[in-house]
Formats: sequence, C-alpha cells, structure tokens
Amino acid sequence: MIEELVRTGLARFEYRHILNHGQPSVFAALATECGGDQGKWWNFHDHYMTTQDFSREGAIAMAAAFELDTEQFAQCLDDETHLDLVNGQHRAASEVGVRRTPTIHINGEGGAIVADRLIEQVMALAAELEAEG
Repeated sequence: MIEELVRTGLARFEYRHILNHGQPSVFAALATECGGDQGKWWNFHDHYMTTQDFSREGAIAMAAAFELDTEQFAQCLDDETHLDLVNGQHRAASEVGVRRTPTIHINGEGGAIVADRLIEQVMALAAELEAEG
C-alpha cells in the first residue's frame, strides 16, 4: 500500500539516519552507507535492524557475505567516509521533530506512528488529504 501511495505521488518516502542509540547507531549508519557505495545499502540496513553485532569485524564479515570488496568497505569504515552525511541526516531529522522511527509527516505535520499500525494510519491520513483536496 505504501508503494502505491508513493507511485501515485500521494506520498514520498525519505530515509534519514536517526542516531538514538549512541555509537552503535553511528556505526550501523556508517556501515550501511559504506555498503551502499557498493550497491548493498538496503542489505546492510536490514541486517542492522536485526543484529546485536556492531563490531568492525562483524561488518566486514557481512560485507564478505554480500560479496563486496572488503578492503574498500573496511577503508570506508575506518575513514568514517560518510560521517558528515550521517550526522547531517540526524541533525536535519531532529530539526523537524523526528526523534524516532517510523515518523510520518503529512503536509509538514505529523509525528511518530505506531509501527504495527503504520499502513492503516498512512492510508487514513492519505484518504483525509484526498477528501480535502
């Protein structure tokens, strides 16, 4: 349903790194971006949503499992290549009131949405907007 709203232009999907778990959040965001450099952004994102291993070695093992260039990946991690991007996304999210995920804004307004009811709430908000418009 979300894909339909985005496809029709009624909604726009944006992802921003939210760093509410300290250094593990920063590490996961950096590893995700480094994986993205080699076309595996969503793979890393999805991995870090389910793991407790935020170690450099664990990330490099995951890069190897995804058949990435592990030397390039490790260098990206070590250099913190995407740190400015990650911090900038977190700062920008904070400036518009995003403190947790998922968060939905409708016409610039909104707030945190309960994850297990996300689709139903988005559809209700979209219906309201369509009726107004």
